[in-house]
Amino acid sequence: MGESTMTTSSIRDENFFDDVGRRISTFRLSKNTMCSGKIIAYDAENDLHTICFEEDGVVEEMTLDSYRLLETVVVTSDMPQLQHNQTVTEAGKPRKKRRRDKREKSNIENTELTKLLRIVSDSKVTPSAIKNETVTVKRVEDVLQGDRIARDFDGTVYFGQVQEVKVGLGDGEDKEYVFVVLFDDGDCFELDSFDMERALKLYEACKRAEKNDPEIQSKIDNMDKDFNKEKQEILRQLPDKMKRQFLQIGFAQLEAKSAFKPVIFLSPYDVFYPVRTPWLNQFKKTTDLRKVPRIVYWYGENLANAFSLVSTNQCLSYAKARERGVADMPKDVLQKIRRGKRLGKSEEKLQYIWKQMEADLDKAPEDRIHFEKPKEDHELVQSGERLFMEIEAELGRLTKTCDVMQS
Repeated sequence: MGESTMTTSSIRDENFFDDVGRRISTFRLSKNTMCSGKIIAYDAENDLHTICFEEDGVVEEMTLDSYRLLETVVVTSDMPQLQHNQTVTEAGKPRKKRRRDKREKSNIENTELTKLLRIVSDSKVTPSAIKNETVTVKRVEDVLQGDRIARDFDGTVYFGQVQEVKVGLGDGEDKEYVFVVLFDDGDCFELDSFDMERALKLYEACKRAEKNDPEIQSKIDNMDKDFNKEKQEILRQLPDKMKRQFLQIGFAQLEAKSAFKPVIFLSPYDVFYPVRTPWLNQFKKTTDLRKVPRIVYWYGENLANAFSLVSTNQCLSYAKARERGVADMPKDVLQKIRRGKRLGKSEEKLQYIWKQMEADLDKAPEDRIHFEKPKEDHELVQSGERLFMEIEAELGRLTKTCDVMQS
C-alpha cells in the first residue's frame, strides 16, 4: 500500500476538536463557490462549525459536509475520495455525518466544552486545557432586561442591551422566548432563543478577548487620562461666574416668555453623556464663552425630561430671583393652599417642585443631585459594567467578529 501527499482532512469520529484553529477550503453557499477560511469553533451538540472566511472576514456557522485542510498531510493512496455529505474517519473509511436535532442533548462535559470552543479559537489551546476553564456563558432562560449582548452583522460586532423579554408557549427547555434588543447605534431587533444564545456567546468571546489582551489595562488607563485631560481643559476655559454656580439652586425659563421655575445649575460633568454631547457641540462653536448655554436640572420632572440647555439670559441665581420676586410659588396656588382648597394636578406639581427646592436650600451642594451621578466610560470599563470594545464601538471604532473569535 503506497503513500501520497494531498490536502485533505483526517477528522476523528464524533470529535472535531483537533481541526479547530486550522485553515480549510470548503464550498460556501452564500458565495456559491469554494472559499478558504479558518475553523474557529465547533459546536458538537448541533454539529456546526464556525468558519471565519479569509475573503471578507465574515463569520458563518455551517455543517461541513466535506472540506480540505490547507496544509500537507500524508495519507494512504487507496483512501476513498470525499463525497457529498461524507467525511473521513481515522481509519480512512467514509461515513455519513449524523445531523443532530438542535434539542438533542449531549453529556455535561461535552456541553461545557462546546460552549468554550465557541469562544476559544487559539489552535494552541488543547481540549484538556479548555476543560480547566470556567464557563460563564449565560443561559437563554436566565436572560434579564438590562443584560448586555453582542451580535455579528456582516462580520462586525455590534453591542446592545435587552429591553424586554417575551415568554411564549412551551414548558421547561422547550419554552419559546423573544428578546427585544436595543443596539447602541439606535437599531432595535427581536431575537429568538437561537439568536440570543449566539449573541450571549459572542459577548462572552469579547470578554475573553479583552481578558487575554496584554494591552487592555494600558488602553483603559489612556482612556482615563484622555477624559481627565479634556475635562480639565474645558472647565479651565469656562467663566468663573458660571463655575461658581455649579450645583447651586437658581431659576430658569424654558422659553423666553414662560414663568421662571426652580432649577439646579450643573457642570457638564455632572450629567449623562447624551446631555453633555450637545452642550460640548455648542461650547466648541461659540466664540464668546459667556454665552455658552447653562445645563439645568428641572425640579419635579422625570429623568428623561429633567435636563435642558438654557440660554444664560434666561437663568437667574437664587438671590436675583428673590430680588425680581419670582422665587416664590405662584400666588394663585399659594392662596388655594392657605384656604385649604383642592389643587389641580398641575398645581399639585408646582407645590411639590417648591417643596423639593426649599428642602435642598439647606443641603450641601453635592447632596442636591436628585439622580445617580453617571459613571464615565473609563469608570464603566473599570467596574466591569462595559467592555472596552463597547465604548470603542460607540465612538465608531468597530471590532471585526473574526478578530474576537481568534483572540
